[in-house]
Parts: sequence; structure tokens; C-alpha cells
Amino acid sequence: MKKLQWWFRIIGVWYLLLGLMNIYMMFLGSQDYLAQSLPFPADEWAIRAFVDGWSPFLFEMFGIATFALWASRNPSKHTSAALLLVWLEFTHGVLDDIFLIARGYEASGYIGFIVIHLIIIATGLVFSRQVQADAPATQLGMAD
Repeated sequence: MKKLQWWFRIIGVWYLLLGLMNIYMMFLGSQDYLAQSLPFPADEWAIRAFVDGWSPFLFEMFGIATFALWASRNPSKHTSAALLLVWLEFTHGVLDDIFLIARGYEASGYIGFIVIHLIIIATGLVFSRQVQADAPATQLGMAD
């Protein structure tokens, strides 16, 4: 159970850092940086549309961060939530990164994120299954 607890904590901190980084990028940093990271020419209105479209993802990052940190308090009660986070890593992580690469965004950064998503997926599956396997023994009072 300690592994899943630390998994939730690491995921929470990771998404908190991603959220903060995105706040800086979208609201505090230079619009020139955003314009240069897009695979197409972008004026101030295109940048604004990009920020508006990206904002739900930003808020989702903070939602995942706070939930994962909260779930780390009692991970054995939240194995289903760990599996949901694994699924989000696949759909909103791996698949979305592949989509963005296909749309012309810089592949090198997204490939790095795909690797991170796959590590999160693999460890989340392993650790949540370990907790689920230990659950019957714990319920019978046989675990330490």
C-alpha cells in the first residue's frame, strides 16, 4: 500500500508542477513564447484562442493534483481512482500527445511526455493491483 500511496503523492506533485508551469506559460510569460511553440503562424487572437482552449486542461491538472494528494491519505480506498488516473494518462496523455505530434507540434517534447505517461500507467497498474491483491488478506486480519 505504501507504493500506491507514494504513487498518488508523486502524481499529485507532478500535476501540481505541470499546472504551475502552464499558468506561467499561459498567463505570466511572454506571448511570443506561445506563438513560437505553435506549428502555425499566430497573432494575438490566435494566442488568446489557444489559451482559452488550453485552460480546461490547465484546470484539470490542478484537479488531478489535488485529488491524487488527497487520495494518498488512504490509498487502499482509492484503487479505482488510481485506475481512472491510469486511463486518463492513456487517453489524455498518450493519445493526445500522439494527436498533437500528428498535427505538427514539436515531437521531441511530446515523446518525452509519452514516456512519462507510460511510466505512470505501468506503475499505477502494478501498485493498484498489489493493493487489490492484498485487500482480502487485510480484511481477514492476516496482513501485518
